[in-house]
Amino acid sequence: MVAATDESLMGVRDRAILLVAYDSLCRRSELVSLIFEDLTINNQDGSIKLKLRKSKTDPQGIGKNLYLSNEAQLALKEWIDKSKISSGKIFRAITATGKIKDSLNSSHVGRIYKKLAKLSKMDASIIKNISGHSMRVGAAQDLMLSKASFPVIMDRGRWSKVDTVMRYVELNSHHINS
Repeated sequence: MVAATDESLMGVRDRAILLVAYDSLCRRSELVSLIFEDLTINNQDGSIKLKLRKSKTDPQGIGKNLYLSNEAQLALKEWIDKSKISSGKIFRAITATGKIKDSLNSSHVGRIYKKLAKLSKMDASIIKNISGHSMRVGAAQDLMLSKASFPVIMDRGRWSKVDTVMRYVELNSHHINS
């Protein structure tokens, strides 16, 4: 799906959304709540640190630093540079005329994934099952397939209950024992 993005403003945004969502295991509501003020950009090496202020399992708002791969950091930096965002929400809606709005509704996340899946020429049976949680599910399943422990998966996805993680990874659990 990343390969289906282009260099347009929307393509750059969508690539950043995909990569940040996958690496961070953000829920769609968390993804659209990320703000510029929670970014720390190292001017020497260009690396980016991103903090999630508040999540479903962190109602006190203690926050958590999110892991981002080099590829996700580059995509996020490209989006920030191209969009000229310097405060407020990081991920924002873009009108058909290319105007950047103030925010992005969490319901748009699944639509972006489905659009990119169609552009990737994925089978319709797969596309119909894509949702705003698909990057989170896929990342959790990939962590399980890479033999990450449950505590590691729970920490990365900010889950507080093992049974919740099990629902995310159960589809691939048969691959682990093969």
